[in-house]
Amino acid sequence: MEPNYFTCTLGQAVQVNNNKPQISNINSFIDDQASKHPELPAVGFAILGDNGSTKPSSTVYTFRDIQRGSIYISQLASEQITNAKPSGQTTVALLCPSTPEFLFTWLGLMRLGHAVLLIAPQCQPSAIAHLCQTCEVVSLFYDESYTELAESSVKAAKEEKNHKVSSVPLSFSTTSLDFRKALEKEPENVPRPELGELAIGYLHHTSGTSTGMPKPIPQSHRAGLGVLPRFDNGSDSATFTTTPLYHGGVADSFRAWTSSAMIWLFPGKGNQIIARNIVTCLDIANEEYKAGRTPAVKYFASVPYVLQLLAADSKGLKYLQDMDIAGVGGAALPAEAGDDLVDKGVNLISRFGSAECGFLMSSHRDYANDKAWSYLRSGSGMDKVKFEEQDDGLVELIVLEGWPHKVSSD
Repeated sequence: MEPNYFTCTLGQAVQVNNNKPQISNINSFIDDQASKHPELPAVGFAILGDNGSTKPSSTVYTFRDIQRGSIYISQLASEQITNAKPSGQTTVALLCPSTPEFLFTWLGLMRLGHAVLLIAPQCQPSAIAHLCQTCEVVSLFYDESYTELAESSVKAAKEEKNHKVSSVPLSFSTTSLDFRKALEKEPENVPRPELGELAIGYLHHTSGTSTGMPKPIPQSHRAGLGVLPRFDNGSDSATFTTTPLYHGGVADSFRAWTSSAMIWLFPGKGNQIIARNIVTCLDIANEEYKAGRTPAVKYFASVPYVLQLLAADSKGLKYLQDMDIAGVGGAALPAEAGDDLVDKGVNLISRFGSAECGFLMSSHRDYANDKAWSYLRSGSGMDKVKFEEQDDGLVELIVLEGWPHKVSSD
């Protein structure tokens, strides 16, 4: 089976991108998309309403909106960062639900040339303090809903780690008049820091469950975006992901955008990831498609427990059955659950990868004739991957030098 932007591994992407110009950094890519495809929808967020008093709706941003919004936020943020390094990269942190405010703040901070530590809100103050000290964070940007967590973390960084971090509340809303005006006019000053492809764009972190403290996982501009596949036909389809931006939602977004495709992100602030809410989001996305404003959602991405929640809902199952592909990753989906979905007509694939090495393998296949959803297929570039048997009888996957992206060579 030929890959598409949703299934293409980094090994296969090398072939897809053959003879295409390299992407130097994330900022220049956003600017390029805004120039070439200004009106194409890039990202959408459902607005679920409030206990029936407000009708569900959505906010959709084009590639031009993404550029202009990130520039606007960069101008606000540049005045709020203290102790920035006079030379070299400054690292800042972001603690925020998966919302449009997260999206534009993250992109705006990168537009200033900073490396952005994306903090999962599940972290305890001591863990956040450890990450800030390890990454030499100078400023912690936070959403008002995490005020107490942010202040406790800054205090812990100073008292426990002897590391000073300034706390910066997000001072804007994407629904404000000033922000909407910024999307309507051509920006006067476009920050263009000199960043090579190996400069750090952002950092994820481990959960810390095995080591006691989370560890940062830096992603260069090349690793975050430059190694991804670039298909010419991506704009006729959209992906819906339930993965928050501070986890894999960033990678899901870039994977869509490099093929000029749209992504729908689950609205993370005040909304539980339950079947009813996911179905409402998909209903909203479907209405936008029927109105001719956005492409159809053909790909669904989630972790196993979310997929199982949706499959247990009759309308949710129907949405999965209508998808071109439903992808699952991040953990192992129980075999019986996956087999049941395939038996019910869901084109299910397992997508296997990691923040350290990117998208490695998937079970993309001839869905009509091949039901083996859990068997990962190798493709181009698999000469850079091997399996080694361990003393306990298990087999370990080893990613070798020459694979398109590795955080470290250790």
